Amino acid sequence: MSDFDIELCTSIPPRTELNIILEQYYALFAQRMQGMGFELDPSAPQSALEEFWANTDDYMPPNGCLIVARNRGGKIVGCGMMKRFDQSTGELKRVFVTEDARGTGVGRALIQAREQAARAMGLKRLIADTLTPNVEMRSLYPKLGFVELDSPIETTTYKDQPMLRPYLHYFVKEL
Repeated sequence: MSDFDIELCTSIPPRTELNIILEQYYALFAQRMQGMGFELDPSAPQSALEEFWANTDDYMPPNGCLIVARNRGGKIVGCGMMKRFDQSTGELKRVFVTEDARGTGVGRALIQAREQAARAMGLKRLIADTLTPNVEMRSLYPKLGFVELDSPIETTTYKDQPMLRPYLHYFVKEL
């Protein structure tokens, strides 16, 4: 028995609850970007959070899915999203596990749950990108059957953040 439950959300969790984990995700993302030498506006994490809330429909059926992992106390300790990239492809976004839940299988379970949701949506392929410093995901994706590509995919990050292109790693998995 695991110390967490995986929940496929049928509606967006309350903003205050989801913001707790998303704020941690965006703070880590900003920290990693700064570690790569990027200068960020201090408001960048908050702007990214607002962008998510403005586009939540992308991550809810029939367009995608939002998965959360909750610990035994009901607190969200992980999240992962997927949105439809094209008719047969889903794009994995915003997988994050809190520091205290890392190494427990939450990340793996979040990816597997999104694979199941993608299959249920009739998708045939999943794509993902991640930054060079995200060694956790760069290690986990291949363990779950994803193949790292030598050439870029025009993912959301590729399109929206062209300055990150030299630091992006692209993964694909046929379902």
